[in-house]
Amino acid sequence: MKQQKVRGLDVILQIGAHRTASTSFQTYLRQNGTALAQMDIGSWGPYRLRKGLFHGIVPNPALGIGPEHLARAKGKIAMHLDRSAQKGLKHLLVSEENMLGKMRHNFFEQALYPAAGERLARFVGAFDGSVKALHISLRCPSTYWTSALSFCIPRGVRVPREKRITALAQSPRTWRDVITDIAAATPDTSIFVSTYEQHASAPQTLLSYLLGHAAPRPKSPIWRNRRPSLPELKRLPLGMNERAQLEAHIHDNRWEPFTPAQRAAFQESYADDLFWLRAGADGLAHLLEDPKPQETGYPAKLGFAHKGHEHDARYRLASPR
Repeated sequence: MKQQKVRGLDVILQIGAHRTASTSFQTYLRQNGTALAQMDIGSWGPYRLRKGLFHGIVPNPALGIGPEHLARAKGKIAMHLDRSAQKGLKHLLVSEENMLGKMRHNFFEQALYPAAGERLARFVGAFDGSVKALHISLRCPSTYWTSALSFCIPRGVRVPREKRITALAQSPRTWRDVITDIAAATPDTSIFVSTYEQHASAPQTLLSYLLGHAAPRPKSPIWRNRRPSLPELKRLPLGMNERAQLEAHIHDNRWEPFTPAQRAAFQESYADDLFWLRAGADGLAHLLEDPKPQETGYPAKLGFAHKGHEHDARYRLASPR
């Protein structure tokens, strides 16, 4: 039997990206859970989601994860949505950066979230009509890649050699490509975009933009999962070649794998992406920034309007089935 949409509960998927203060935003939601509940706002974060709620949404034949696991995942999500609706919640933020993909996969593919469209089609489909908006946070690729590598090297990713650094710097895939893929794969879902540079330290401002009214202020500054410092990287038990590669890119007491020219190219590409967003993003996404441009508005006040571009449906990149 087809599941029915949970009435009266609008879901916003907050999909990261990694290294854009997503963990800090999740901490803010958790610390202010009581105040937000009084405003009929709920949230699901990694503490709930990584206990198996999303297991089966993304197939993995090598691990025996197939269609039957997707059916079970949809059933579990529907049950949890029912419970949230019964509490009287009107908005639910589901915040999990791994919906977009894994940082390790980005390194292996040498590109920003190459499977973003297919993955988001599956996650939106798993909520069976309840998702009204997606939110993605961007960061300049030069600092994104450096922060992501710094974070993952202590977790088993090898210090990149020059060939991989060059490949990352020359990757043609930009945030615009990521957003376009997601928009084509989720044509009935509004997409809202913010930047790490503006909102990393202001989670309450970002939440107020997403919901259309004032949000609680954090009790104290929040900064979670910060990148390891240079001394912490140098203390890692690295092999001789990896240590030499790490030390070859230490500049001004920081580990910086990219050259000034490569960083400048990243910054130019990022500026182009932001210009595209500020110009309307071809109707595919709305940029949230402060001061708020006339064209963006708030998701709640925009009524989660459909994107309305014919090519969204005609050139859909993926489907949840």
